[in-house]
Amino acid sequence: MGPLIIGDSAGTAIDYCTLADVELYAGVDFSDGMGPTDSQIATMISNYSRMIDAYLGVQQASTVSVEEWFDTKCFGEHIVLGLRPVQSITSILEVKGDGTTIALVQGRNRNDEDYWLQNSDAGIVRFGAEWGETLNNRLKVTYVAGNTTVPPMVKQAVILMCVRASSRSALNDENCLDRIAAMWERLEIGAQKELDWVMSELKPQKLVGVATFGLNGAY
Repeated sequence: MGPLIIGDSAGTAIDYCTLADVELYAGVDFSDGMGPTDSQIATMISNYSRMIDAYLGVQQASTVSVEEWFDTKCFGEHIVLGLRPVQSITSILEVKGDGTTIALVQGRNRNDEDYWLQNSDAGIVRFGAEWGETLNNRLKVTYVAGNTTVPPMVKQAVILMCVRASSRSALNDENCLDRIAAMWERLEIGAQKELDWVMSELKPQKLVGVATFGLNGAY
């Protein structure tokens, strides 16, 4: 079973870039009448921000509380959390055969602490000692995952989508001068090439829906 999202602290969805970001990349001041209007660009930014969320399967500038169960392997000493990056670990409970639980202690002191978050981006939790046996559903981990700021790749993807759409809009303007059209054509081609690369980098971060078994993090 994959990670179970048990709470959402994201609040209202935000835009992942600004008009100024789009203008800086394009080298165009849209208020001068070049291409779409400022309000049209703002609409593009909002729409593309939500499209990125839909593509990746989770809101990008948000955090969620997650509950996930893990088996332990004999001689194993780490687990990898399913949703990343990990902001914090709320608790790790060791579940006994009779259903009772023991709260493990977070920290790197081998004498009286049990585990620590070794790598938040990779979701690696390491334990102070190896597990002595293989048991199913031994650990119940509750943690907070997600981004507190807009990831750079996500921001750049929205900028590029807006630049590409703006270029196409400008090129469809019958009043666009040839020399200006040539500029928009180069801009569209460049934005599309960079967008292809950015989306290829984002693709591994998509959440994959698995029938019956919930969501698996494909990070």
